Amino acid sequence: MRFWHKILLAVLVLFIAALDVSVIMVMKKSWQLNMDSETRRASSEQLLIANNIYENLESIRTRGLTLTPALLVNVVQSYGGHYRKQGIELELRENGQLIYPADSGGSGSLAGHSISLSMPLPAPYEYLELAYSRDISGLYTQQQELNRFFVMINWIAGPVLALLLYLLIRHLTRPLKLLAETARTIAGGDYSNRVVLSARDEFGELAVHFNRMASVVEQRITDLSDMAEEKQRMVDNLAHELRTPLTSMQGFAELLTSANIGQEDQIKAGHYIWSETVRLKNLAFKLLDLSVLRHQPLVQAEVEVAGLFEAVLQTVEHELAESGIRLAADSSISAVRGDGDLLASFLVNLLDNAIHASGPGSLISLLAYQQNGEAVLEVRDSGRGMTPEQSRQAFEPFYRADPARSRVYGNAGLGLSLCRQIAEAHEARVELESVLGQGTSIRLYLSNTAITADFTTS
Repeated sequence: MRFWHKILLAVLVLFIAALDVSVIMVMKKSWQLNMDSETRRASSEQLLIANNIYENLESIRTRGLTLTPALLVNVVQSYGGHYRKQGIELELRENGQLIYPADSGGSGSLAGHSISLSMPLPAPYEYLELAYSRDISGLYTQQQELNRFFVMINWIAGPVLALLLYLLIRHLTRPLKLLAETARTIAGGDYSNRVVLSARDEFGELAVHFNRMASVVEQRITDLSDMAEEKQRMVDNLAHELRTPLTSMQGFAELLTSANIGQEDQIKAGHYIWSETVRLKNLAFKLLDLSVLRHQPLVQAEVEVAGLFEAVLQTVEHELAESGIRLAADSSISAVRGDGDLLASFLVNLLDNAIHASGPGSLISLLAYQQNGEAVLEVRDSGRGMTPEQSRQAFEPFYRADPARSRVYGNAGLGLSLCRQIAEAHEARVELESVLGQGTSIRLYLSNTAITADFTTS
């Protein structure tokens, strides 16, 4: 049984019971008042008749006449005939012996319901007793009519009341229905649904708290989804980032296995492999930390631009040589603030994209300078460039401007996405300018004051 069914039945039963009890009590009180009124009226009429008879007897006695039974009957009979027309019967007893009317048999002539009173006449006629009986069948008929009317009202009021209660309770419990439907929708996975209720009563307060709870649940679900997506993106980024240093290490390992290299080249190659191994280890830990960078501030330190550029050059040197592409590094600042490994990863990803977008003999510029109080790191190439639509989507995960070439180089379209995450971790701005057929320039604006210096390499 539904909740509103229970309320309807409970209220209907209680209301009808209360109505019946109240009406019965009112009818009982009304009957009692009517009977008291009729009794007082009968007592007054009896007293009036007794006084009139007394005065007539006194008048006869003062005239010196003897009060014989026939004379008494004659006096009472004059009143009896008059009041009988009003439904009133009179009896007169002398010393307990009925003398009027002679044919009553001691039980009166009224049939049905009546009020009967008896009283002695005033002295010196106390031996005479006057009995008064008045018909009240009309009062009983009136009461029976009221009873029938009450039953009829019950039969009419019950269904009408049930209908009104149904409409009222359905209206009052409508907020509960809305809450139930919204809760069912949220349980089905639609966390954006809310209860639209403008009432200012308890249901309105419940709707406000319910919507607030739903918003919190939706936010928690969104956060969990974002965390899961962030973890997946972290794994993808890690797989992507492992490729570049491993490729560099492979190149230096091939150089070490070459038969025609000197000891100096062996030491240099071994140093590069060692430095890349260290960077790969640091990078792996940094990529793992990217999953929590949204909630934890990045610990930044002063990073020497010369050391940063040298680490980047070592990483991409082998790939530059294989592609026949020249790299020109130029810096007018000596240091920036940030995380060295993440900034190196940022620049390596940009250079990797620039190498793949440039042809043999092309020039790629790696720049560091100060602009409007911000330190800027820039990678500029003169390669294929991108359309405006490609530029807008370049930082989206897994987006590849040229899918065919990306597959050739093993690019999953995560390099620039990782660059954006690194920029967000540094609370920095990243801008991309590209013209199709003319090249691309990507800049990272770090909000710290750079230290002026001169540093140029090619």
